Amino acid sequence: MTFVEKNDSEFQEVFTNIIDLSTKDTTYKFAFARFLVEYSSSKTEEQVDFSTIAEYFLKYYWNLECKYKIKQGNKTDKQPLIVKIIKEEFTESYYPESFEEIQKKESKKILWCIQNIKKDCFHDVTKSFQKVKTGKKTKNEKIFFDFREKNSRKIDLDYGIKLKPEAMKFFKKHNPILKKAITLEWAKKLEILNLGVPRLIAKTEGIVKRGSLSSFKKDLEPFFKTCFYCKKQLEPGKETHVDHLIPFDYIADDQMWNFVLSCQKCNCEKLSSLPPEKFLDGIISRNTEFRYKIKSLDKSLTVIGTDFEKIIKEHYKNAKSHGYSVLENFPN
Repeated sequence: MTFVEKNDSEFQEVFTNIIDLSTKDTTYKFAFARFLVEYSSSKTEEQVDFSTIAEYFLKYYWNLECKYKIKQGNKTDKQPLIVKIIKEEFTESYYPESFEEIQKKESKKILWCIQNIKKDCFHDVTKSFQKVKTGKKTKNEKIFFDFREKNSRKIDLDYGIKLKPEAMKFFKKHNPILKKAITLEWAKKLEILNLGVPRLIAKTEGIVKRGSLSSFKKDLEPFFKTCFYCKKQLEPGKETHVDHLIPFDYIADDQMWNFVLSCQKCNCEKLSSLPPEKFLDGIISRNTEFRYKIKSLDKSLTVIGTDFEKIIKEHYKNAKSHGYSVLENFPN
């Protein structure tokens, strides 16, 4: 069967096979699939340089590694090469900015990462993305794009890839459902490596957004007049902050059980770090004492279940194990 004779059902069958049934030793395959769908939905140029693909990869992995601290491999001493490349340039424990802001702020670091991702990360995934598993056998299906090989181990990075026009039409036409399928499979892989991390699918999609905290502040202010951390009297208005005790970038949710009132100084000092463990005991005691006095608190505790104390401790423990630092001397 020639390429042009493939219909949407056959494209979908092969695409699903590649991202679902074939080997997933790394998460590169999901990133490559996501690139194909996103690129085809907004571009028309069939010939694509690997530098362009590397920029897409960097955006996906930078968010997961630098912003959300999502593990991409099951061995801390043997991380995927793309993670090593990113961490070599972006050495801070946490980056609050979006990838787009980092592109403007750290353009040299971004360029260095793109160059090294292009050089080192595409030899295997480009070839493996064409392999379709049928029973115990694997066969090559070059229906989405062409590439050139230098030898059995290396591909021609200077040539890039040439997308098939009918494949691009398929990716564009089915963009929403294909992106959802990729995200689901990627998150399923990450769940094995990141036990207990909440909202993996939203983080993998890169669409976690903060909501307004004004209603939570209004609910807490009648009961708490001092900073949860330093115990100093809170000033009214903008000087009083609502803080996620377990960082938002880990928890990725706005729930009253995790909110405390804080002074501006403590909130700005803590940022997306964990407070000392004594404050974990403090918020559990607070939640127990005020559960039925604050309606939104009772509602949020009901959501996480009857054993909320254990679950909150698990969230703290998991956030710590995933790289969120504990400010042992906080507050200064």
